[in-house]
Amino acid sequence: MHLPSLKFLKTFQVAAKLQSFKAAAKELFVTPSAVSHQIKTLEEQLGIALFERGVRTLTLTDAGTHYLEHIDEMIAKLVQSIACPQATARSR
Repeated sequence: MHLPSLKFLKTFQVAAKLQSFKAAAKELFVTPSAVSHQIKTLEEQLGIALFERGVRTLTLTDAGTHYLEHIDEMIAKLVQSIACPQATARSR
């Protein structure tokens, strides 16, 4: 399996938390279409549906909810790993 793009994972995280491609696009400074395409590509790479799309609704599937938990943990660890060396460098 191809490793998903970090950008796509962050887009998924933001869209999942806001439950809106439009709101995610605004936060990420991209178009709603770009968010939609990134999510679609991520779903194709994973082989699962992450969202249930309604006329004016967007909800996570069970798989999407489970995936979000892992993505939240992964991004938090990534942020922490970036902050740790910076804090060490400042204290020298």
